[in-house]
Parts: sequence; C-alpha cells; structure tokens
Amino acid sequence: MPLKEAPAPLLGGTADKAAKWETVRRLRYGALLKLFRDRWGYVLPDDDAGRSDLFELITNISLAPAAVDKKMACAIETWTPWMPPEEAKLMVEHVNRLTIYERIPTAGELGNRLRLTNAERERLRLWPIAPFDKTDEELVAQRKAKERDRRARKRREQGVRTRATYLSALSKHPRPWEAEGVSRSTWYNRRKRALDEVSRDIGRGESETIVSKQRPYLVQSQKGIHEGVNVERPSTTTSVRTKENNEPSSPEPRTHLVQPPQSSLDARMRTLGNWGANAKREHWTKPTILSDEPRDFREFPLEREVAA
Repeated sequence: MPLKEAPAPLLGGTADKAAKWETVRRLRYGALLKLFRDRWGYVLPDDDAGRSDLFELITNISLAPAAVDKKMACAIETWTPWMPPEEAKLMVEHVNRLTIYERIPTAGELGNRLRLTNAERERLRLWPIAPFDKTDEELVAQRKAKERDRRARKRREQGVRTRATYLSALSKHPRPWEAEGVSRSTWYNRRKRALDEVSRDIGRGESETIVSKQRPYLVQSQKGIHEGVNVERPSTTTSVRTKENNEPSSPEPRTHLVQPPQSSLDARMRTLGNWGANAKREHWTKPTILSDEPRDFREFPLEREVAA
C-alpha cells in the first residue's frame, strides 16, 4: 500500500515535533531543487547520477503530509521525462517499502550521497545539507569565523575604527621618552614625581596670603522706607595668615559692623510717624457707608500730636 500520510510515531507522535520535521523537510526539498537546477538544469541526465538524484528527491517527497503518490509522479514526469513508466513505478514501490528512518538521512549523509562540496554549499547557500569535504569541527570554526566577519562589518558601518587604523593613528603621537632615551613607564614616573613636588611647594605657602570677603547688608535711608530708597553698605571680613618660623598661624577673622547713631534712629521714627499720618489723611477722608459727609481726623489725639 502506498504511503498516504506521514505516520504520527515519526517524531514521538506529537503535533509540534511533526510540524518541526515538516519545516525541515521543505527546506531540504528546496535545497535539492536548487542544487539539481545548478548542476543539470531542469532535466536530470539519463544515467546513474540522474537516477540517484531522482531517488533522493522522491524519498523526500514521500514524507509529505498529503497527496504523496501524486507528488512523486509529478516529480518523476518533470525531472526525468525520458524514464519509462515501468521503471518509474518500480522506483516508487521501492521508496514506499523503506522504513521511515531509512527515508530520513542526516545532513551529513545527504551531503555525502550528493557529493556536495563546501564551495557549492556556500555559493548556493544550501544550509540544510552538510558538505562531504568538511568535518563537524571545521564547520563550527567556519561558522564562528563568518559570525566574526559579520560583526566586524556591522562595526565598520557604525563608524568603529579597525585595530590597524587605531595603531596607525597611535604611532603618529609624540613620544618624548624616546628623545630622552628612557622607557615610557620611567618617563611617566618622573613626570608624576615632578608634579608632586610642585604641588607640595604650592601647599607650603612661602608668601603671605590675605583673604578678604565682603558681606553687604541693606540700611534704610534718612528719608524713610515709604520712598523705597535703600543704601547698601559693605561689611568687610578680612583674615590674614602669616608664616613665622615656617609655622602657619591660625586665621583670626574680624568683622566690622556699622552701627547707625542714635540721632538717626530718632529721626527715622519721626519720619515713620509722619508717613502714617499722611497716609491716613490721604486715604481715610473718603465717604464711608454710614455717612456721606467726609470725616475729619483732626479730632484724633494722634493727629493733634503729629500736627503739634
């Protein structure tokens, strides 16, 4: 009986594994078609090589999920129109008698049967089939080298320099240690010691240092705050640090505060009182809700005292 469908026990009976195998089968089928068209065109030769290639093709088709007999007959008619019907029938029966595992060669076995070289595989990109002239270790090393080249090309596209370019640019930098006849590490160590000596000399403070800082504050003018006039008087804080007998003395900051005289305070208070009286006289003489007559604030004691 011809095989109508691929049996479920093929890959453990699960639907996911069956779907995975069907994907692998279709990829191999496409690789076989590409290889045969590159080698022979659209018709296989009438010899042992052509029959061997046809056998690999219909073996792959026999594992299709449906319409197996129709697909195999169509492949034989398309690729080997010169084959007699009796021979084609015998080949189909032979494939149907094979077990499932005999119809599923590994990638290496399939490449060995087809005599696929690594050059053909790289040129045609036949990744589902392994070449017969490369070992597994060599294929792994080749795959890693290709991955490195791909990443290098991506870095070049992003503007990253190659190591040769970096070393070329580095060789153009000045090298003062070569002019002095010492090694690079010795030159940098000397330079570091010299910088440390300069820093220590600056920290010793051989000369006198005077640090001054001004702290301004606001003082009201004699005219009063109602005119919005302020006077800024600086307050200077001066600290002097001297060096006697190579020992720095502690800074003694002195703060000079400006105290206004008592007479100016009395004048300000009188000015503030006048300003309040003027404000009342100017704004409180308007009519109120209780009476339409203007109010006279001269009757208030505060107003009489201010007028006096």
